[in-house]
Amino acid sequence: MTLEDTGSTAGFVHGHAAEHAGVERRHVDDHDRLSREHLAAHEALCHRHVEDHAGLADRHVAEHEKAAGASSAQKAGQSAVHAAQHLLMEMRHAGELAWMEARHAGARLGIDARHAMELLAQERRHATDDGQPHPG
Repeated sequence: MTLEDTGSTAGFVHGHAAEHAGVERRHVDDHDRLSREHLAAHEALCHRHVEDHAGLADRHVAEHEKAAGASSAQKAGQSAVHAAQHLLMEMRHAGELAWMEARHAGARLGIDARHAMELLAQERRHATDDGQPHPG
C-alpha cells in the first residue's frame, strides 16, 4: 500500500490499521474455532468416561450378584479387583485428557506463531513502503 493507492498520509495510515485489524480478526476467529473444537472434544471425552465407568460398574454389580454365596474373603478380593479396574480406567482417561491438552496447546501455539508471522510480514511490507509514489 502506497500513498498513491490511498491518496493521502491519513489514508495510508488508515489502510495500515485496517490490514492489522484484519489479521487480528482472523487470529481471534482462529482461537474461537479452536476453543469450540476443544470444548466439543472435552464433552465427548467426558461422556465416554461416564459411559465407560457406568459399563464397568454394571459389570461389577452383575459379578457381585453371581458371587452372592461367596465367602467374605472372596467378596473382598473381588471388590479389590473391581477398584483396581476403576483406577486403571481413571489412569487411561487421565492420559487421554493430558494428550488432548497437549494437542490443544500445540494448536494454540501454531495459531499464535502464524499470527506473529503475518504481523511481521505486514510490518516488513509497510517498513519498505515509504509512502511516496513509485515510478511506474
